Amino acid sequence: MTNKKSIEKKWLNASIKDNFIFGKTMELYPDLCCKLLELILNIKIKSISYPEREKTIEARTDSKGIRLDVFVEDKEKNRSFDVEMQISNSDNLAKRMRYYQGLIDIDKLKRGQHYSSLGESFIIFICPFDRFKQGRHIYSFHERCDQDTNLNLNDGATKIFLSTKGTLDDVSPDTKAFLDYVDSGIIKGNFVKNLDSAVNAVKNNEKVRHDFMTFQMYLLEEKMEAETRGKEEVAIKLIRRGRPLQEIHEDTGLSIQHLKQLAQNNEQSIFTQE
Repeated sequence: MTNKKSIEKKWLNASIKDNFIFGKTMELYPDLCCKLLELILNIKIKSISYPEREKTIEARTDSKGIRLDVFVEDKEKNRSFDVEMQISNSDNLAKRMRYYQGLIDIDKLKRGQHYSSLGESFIIFICPFDRFKQGRHIYSFHERCDQDTNLNLNDGATKIFLSTKGTLDDVSPDTKAFLDYVDSGIIKGNFVKNLDSAVNAVKNNEKVRHDFMTFQMYLLEEKMEAETRGKEEVAIKLIRRGRPLQEIHEDTGLSIQHLKQLAQNNEQSIFTQE
């Protein structure tokens, strides 16, 4: 199957679980985004704004950047919200959340501004699994004192994991309906009905489809480039050990010409069985 056909199939099968579809739906229907935040956090939000579409943040040119699914601000109360559709249950989710928080703070605090300028921030991971296996739909985290858990650091940061696999009665009916919709596509309640209509409208939007195809090709190219860089690192180590280029070619799949260039760039003598 060609890359294009594979991406087209992915588009046809894409649901709210796809972070691109989720992000575009929240972007094109900010009222639904606002309502979702109100449901999750049990707060009132007058309005939200997108400081940037498809928000990306990089602290330094040599640091790992992040691309946020949904990043919005409540300027009236100086609050920011990052919502991520997190499908993969990897071991590093907590540290990923920590990294996101750090970069968002760096991005928000401009040079010369006082730390007090930092407002409340909420990072929310929506997960189709129960990360902590306690049957909860919502796990909220704040910084507290180890010696006295009633003593809150009050740094304004809230980190939340939502689970579609929860079993406890710990969220509102509308929030539970949203999580069921994410989990299995069940449509129940007015909010989810409106959300599903918005998702279908997004899926029928030709520009969004084009953007999806372009984005997926970009991700594929990124993956291929990363794989090539990994092969190059292995090849350079083998070249330094004096392995014949033909053997390195067979091990890595990199062309002989590519390997010669790597050897030249790393000032290594070439011993090859050509």
